[in-house]
Amino acid sequence: MTIKILTIILLFGLYSCDRKSDRQEYAEMIIEKVYIFKKENNRLPKNVSEIGLIELEDSPAFYEQKTDSTFIVWFGLSVGESKVYSSLNKKWNIEG
Repeated sequence: MTIKILTIILLFGLYSCDRKSDRQEYAEMIIEKVYIFKKENNRLPKNVSEIGLIELEDSPAFYEQKTDSTFIVWFGLSVGESKVYSSLNKKWNIEG
């Protein structure tokens, strides 16, 4: 019984890590597309549809233009905790 429980916990942990990696990759793809868009259009996109993506309520990551020259991209890590990329300092931070 103990082995079954440990196996379930291990599998859940591996799935969670995989899921975080998927969200991180999607977020980094958004960031790359935003910088390409900015270079080509001399402005930031207003939303992800301008870079060819569709943002849904359950999207892996989210984009928000903060000012004319700054933006953030973020995704959830756990309840109340997010990993946030800020173009202001070009760094990821954990917030929550």
